[in-house]
Amino acid sequence: MLNRMIALRSMASRRLRTVLTIGAIVLGVASMYAITATNQNAYRSITQLFAGTSGQVNLEVRDASDVGGIPEDVLETIRGVEGVQTAAPVLTLAAVLPEDVQDEIDISFFGPGSGGLVLYGVDPVIDRQVRDYTMTEGAFFPSVDADLTGIVLVETYAADHEIEVGDDIEMILGNGLEEFRVVGLLSREGAGLTNNGRFGVLRLVDAQRLSDREGELDRVDVVAADEYQNADDLALVKDELAAAVGEDLAVQYPARQGERMAQMLSGYQIGLNFLAGIALFVGIFLIYNAFSMTVAERTREMGLLRAVGMVRSQLMGQVLLEGLLLGIIGSILGAAAGVGLSRVLVDVMAQVVGQPLDSGEILMDVLLMSIALGVSVTLAAAFIPAFGAGRISPLEALRIRGRSDQGFLVRFGWILGIILLGISGYILIQNPFPYDVQFRLGSLTVFALFIGAALLIPATVAIWQFLTGWLFRLVFGPLGEMGTRNLQRAKTRTMMTCAALLVGVAMIVVIQGMTASFTQDLFQWMDAYIGGDAFVGAPVPLSGDLRDDLEAIDGVETAAAIRYLEITWLPDEDTEEKITIMAVDPDVYTQVTRFVFNDPSEDADEAVARLKEGKAVFISGVIAEKYGLSSGDTLILKTREGNQEMTVAGVVLDFFNQGLVMTGTRSDLETYFDDTEVTTFLLQVEEGASVQDTVDRVMDDLGDEYQLIVESNEAIKERALSLMGQAFSMFDVLGIMAVLVAALGIVNTLSMSVLERTREIGMLRSIGMTRLQMVGMILAESGLLGVIGGLLGLGFGAALTWIFIQAMGAMSGYSLEFVLPTRAIWLAVAVALGMSQLAALIPAVRAARIPVLKAIQHE
Repeated sequence: MLNRMIALRSMASRRLRTVLTIGAIVLGVASMYAITATNQNAYRSITQLFAGTSGQVNLEVRDASDVGGIPEDVLETIRGVEGVQTAAPVLTLAAVLPEDVQDEIDISFFGPGSGGLVLYGVDPVIDRQVRDYTMTEGAFFPSVDADLTGIVLVETYAADHEIEVGDDIEMILGNGLEEFRVVGLLSREGAGLTNNGRFGVLRLVDAQRLSDREGELDRVDVVAADEYQNADDLALVKDELAAAVGEDLAVQYPARQGERMAQMLSGYQIGLNFLAGIALFVGIFLIYNAFSMTVAERTREMGLLRAVGMVRSQLMGQVLLEGLLLGIIGSILGAAAGVGLSRVLVDVMAQVVGQPLDSGEILMDVLLMSIALGVSVTLAAAFIPAFGAGRISPLEALRIRGRSDQGFLVRFGWILGIILLGISGYILIQNPFPYDVQFRLGSLTVFALFIGAALLIPATVAIWQFLTGWLFRLVFGPLGEMGTRNLQRAKTRTMMTCAALLVGVAMIVVIQGMTASFTQDLFQWMDAYIGGDAFVGAPVPLSGDLRDDLEAIDGVETAAAIRYLEITWLPDEDTEEKITIMAVDPDVYTQVTRFVFNDPSEDADEAVARLKEGKAVFISGVIAEKYGLSSGDTLILKTREGNQEMTVAGVVLDFFNQGLVMTGTRSDLETYFDDTEVTTFLLQVEEGASVQDTVDRVMDDLGDEYQLIVESNEAIKERALSLMGQAFSMFDVLGIMAVLVAALGIVNTLSMSVLERTREIGMLRSIGMTRLQMVGMILAESGLLGVIGGLLGLGFGAALTWIFIQAMGAMSGYSLEFVLPTRAIWLAVAVALGMSQLAALIPAVRAARIPVLKAIQHE
């Protein structure tokens, strides 16, 4: 009871320090809950999405090249394989409502798109045995008039477009405008989750008729019999199916649909986890600092308690109890803040991947884990000061206000610091962590690097003061140098405060440095990829004949056709990789834009000539780095004409589809994939012509006929850069939060410094020091904290940026050039010095207001 009363009184009497400590705990706990919950909810959203859309499907039968259709008569062969319970045919169509045709291109990290609906042509009876269709209104394909095509839509999509059962609607398909009658509405669950609810179902025969693909399917979804549902037996069914359908068809697991999205989220989540760990790391420093100051401030009080009979264990328990109370309060508040922060993070992540993600309910297990972690970290940070408090003897405590600051860390910590710096630096440079597990170990190594730097600070304070003394004399006068010397009187506190500021500044430099390096390559790529002057797309694939119509419009000089198609590449005999092939007409394409080669010395004309010869591709730098390929090598693509060997004609910079992209010719695409469609056109406007006027003429002449989306490339680039800014925005927020916590540490340190020197301040005031001079002296002391933490943060931030770029190249294949983040350097210097001065104002003004007589009498 006594300990609890003393702890509560201590917290109430030192409100500022209590608030600062709780703030540090709130930051760490909020970050940990928000990021853990965001990661789990994101994966849960994707799992639910693909589980719902796949239903009970165990296997899929597709064309071996994953391009084009398969003959409908293969259904009988599939149904005859032992272990197959149901085989459901599917034909997919792209469609869009006329009112949904957009006036701008959708941009996401998976490339541009134009929205629209995905329609499944199915056998209504069989498909309900495979997928979960929850009807909310109407029926799943009742009898309709022979001249009308029945369609079932998702109720949320129908509500958004004010569509009801029985309505006749028009949709734009590849063959033009078609009329449908809405016969039913689906709940947005199960199959209704397909394409985020932008989904419709029609009869297979209708889908085949509307797409001119009678007797053809896109895939067959297979459900295994109950006795074949375990992994081993399902693998046997898969092998039997593969043997039955032949080499022209492929049998695969449906889970592959979500791999690309999960991969994209994984890289983003690693970065968030790392920064959350750093936020907790900074919080630990502040908590430790706060409790160290509490013990030092109450040294005399503790001596009195010891003198009247309190034993060491009671004194230590009293400090830990205070830590427990602060930990509970801060962790509960942090968990509440984390719930709100997780909502923001989910929204940011959804923008990054271009996929709506459900923030879900509050995860109680994660919430309780975060609270327990916050309390545990607080107790751990309070343990060393509590142990020190237990060692204070009554005579020592009553004789002086505090103990010597020359503890073990001050006297010998620099030795451990050098060892940690050497080991962690060597590991980080020599091993760029090519796998996730090693990356997480790398994060621990980064923490060791920070700790090593922090341990060097006490031994180097005098050096820093000597090197910067002239600067503070210049800014604050002779008293400025006196203020900087005060840091040598409390080196442990100086170490903790500078370490927190170091980490915060380093985070800003790393984030800005990574952004600068990525932006440089992104600009080069966008100048080529979003080349020319305007971008022409449509909700459905276009005909190559549209090129002549486009070039006939006044102001259009050249229209370069581009086709994007997802295909399968065989890196080796046992591995398949889904990639995107960008097919172009090289002669026309190079009139509108250019290829950006990874090697600046590459002869572009020779490389393009090799591409034009056929059976050749340009590969992205990501693929080249990841698989060790270069110009002249060969690779195998799965095509409709069987596996085909292609020559690597060059390595280009291309971030489309996360770099999993190759560039080929449209003639090869037609020969080996039987595809002649166009995804988009890049327009080159005639010299002197207005881009916007030309865009308007294209829309006026051809927009309605082809339902075109035409936009200037400058507008697309601006939105692409905005998307990248959103991707990095949460990293910036965490970096700023870390610096704010470091600023709170400066307030703590200087408040304690002022309290310990109250009598000294009174003496200085009594011999003529003005209040303004007193403020200047304390600002100088804080300024040196900012210089030490800021400059060390700059150095470590730049080094870590280079290391992270190398690590990212090894992990993902992205080969980025390190760009010295000049903007980050100035920003970090401004933040470190600015925060240090702002944080010092409260203790400086408080010191200046202390009455002289009261200060001299202070004990």
